Amino acid sequence: MKLLATFILLLCAAWSTRESEIRESAITFRIQNAGITVNGTFEGLEADVQFDPDRLGNADIRASVPVSSIRTGIVLRDKHLQRPDYFHSEQFPRITLASKTIRRTGRGRYEGLFDLNIKGIEREVKIPFTYSADNTFGGSFRLNRLDFELGQSSLVLADEVEVQILVKLAARTLSKS
Repeated sequence: MKLLATFILLLCAAWSTRESEIRESAITFRIQNAGITVNGTFEGLEADVQFDPDRLGNADIRASVPVSSIRTGIVLRDKHLQRPDYFHSEQFPRITLASKTIRRTGRGRYEGLFDLNIKGIEREVKIPFTYSADNTFGGSFRLNRLDFELGQSSLVLADEVEVQILVKLAARTLSKS
């Protein structure tokens, strides 16, 4: 009996791995600048995902991405975005996201309340997302860049940024506990 209990504990620990294995990820954003849509990406996503659609009360999603990985297609702009008036990557090297609550909104559809931390400023964001049986999460949300002191008010640069996230995890990295 003691051996069985030890085995069950080890199995639960294996399913509750603290760093999820990411098979694929894409974090993209878009913003209007002087009437032109600027598309960008972040790379190097790290995540800890504990998600069982049948036990949403135990769900926990935490993720971060290095600010230095930002790419907009123009190297000079990418470097400018690292400076203190935008992301201040030297002092705040990562953008982080941590779930607070997650609820089901339909078949394969969910909505999470997350703490988003950019440049040391934390704000709650609601993110609707999907989850499919192949361990793929996808969602999008909008944020106001001024809420995170990313630049200043401008006549040419829009305040609203649209962010899209797509993440596919290895099956064994999801928590079943």
